[in-house]
Amino acid sequence: MIYLASRSPRRKALLRAAGLRYQYVRSDYVERMDAARRPSALVRRHALGKALGSLPSVRGSGVILAADTIVYHRGRILGKPVSFRGAERMLGALQGRWHRVYTGVCLLEVRQGRPKRRVLWVETTRVRIRRMTRHDIRAYFRKVDPLDKAGAYAIQSRAVKVVERHEGCYDNAVGLPASAIRQIKKFQKNIDK
Repeated sequence: MIYLASRSPRRKALLRAAGLRYQYVRSDYVERMDAARRPSALVRRHALGKALGSLPSVRGSGVILAADTIVYHRGRILGKPVSFRGAERMLGALQGRWHRVYTGVCLLEVRQGRPKRRVLWVETTRVRIRRMTRHDIRAYFRKVDPLDKAGAYAIQSRAVKVVERHEGCYDNAVGLPASAIRQIKKFQKNIDK
């Protein structure tokens, strides 16, 4: 069984697309954006915290999957904006420039509700947002809700293409790297033995 410690519709869609069935589990972990931390250390800490915070919700055996995604641009960590004004500033700062998307992933093997083994890693993807006017950004927000997305944009959006180019794993910029799917399948084989 895969226990998904995330409400992200994008992560759910990536798991379904890979043919993996999962059960959502609630995590008690509270994310704290710590600007003093390196982006890779922050997403690792959040992914591990989410996995451990969901342990009380898991009764059986399986793999807990937890992840955290942030955008990093010019020395600043950008999470999900809290307002449309903040989202507009965020996307305005990213437009016409390269930035990095970091996703921390934690897989925690659980046997009868107890942690046994974990794998924790970070994937990075470089993304360039196309040049946009303030009008373009506002028109984009009428089609895509920026408030539940790190960096205030969705690379996978078909409504309006804001991403000009990317280097690295596309699915990582969506919120769950392809390496996570491969690792989950390895974990499942070991558990099924």
